[in-house]
Amino acid sequence: MKHLILTVIGKDRSGLVETLSDTVYQNHGNWLSSSLSKLAGQFAGIIQIEVADQYIAVLSQAIRNIDGLQVHIVEDESKTLATSVLHNLLVTGNDRVGIVKDVTTALNRLGININKLKTNTDSAPNWGYPIFTAEFVLELPTEISIDTVQETLERIADDLTIDIDNNE
Repeated sequence: MKHLILTVIGKDRSGLVETLSDTVYQNHGNWLSSSLSKLAGQFAGIIQIEVADQYIAVLSQAIRNIDGLQVHIVEDESKTLATSVLHNLLVTGNDRVGIVKDVTTALNRLGININKLKTNTDSAPNWGYPIFTAEFVLELPTEISIDTVQETLERIADDLTIDIDNNE
């Protein structure tokens, strides 16, 4: 069995996820995991599918034939699953240009891999300005402590709240 990673984007419409899931099912694929969102009227997502070697071509073509959807497919080349401890990081603050850049630059300098990132901007009731939130799932190198990550990120800006779990 092989794992395919699909990235998809297209104009959002009702039934699109059902069409995708049915196409995977009808072409001998097994939907393993996904992250799907509607952003500015567009449907965007990433999907991990398991499929037997003999069905890769037919499944790939069927997905690419879904009307109005741009699709990119890659085969997962990893041989084993890495064993690591994951940590959740929540960054919250007044929205401003550069928050994601500042946080990801600091994480990269520490050698931290970002497994997931979800961001959102909402209006803050009774405050009159937007609040930005970023939810990260981080894979820390064994030599980096949670305290080091916390201290590094807190130096970025006074107006950000940094919450990181301690699963050590």
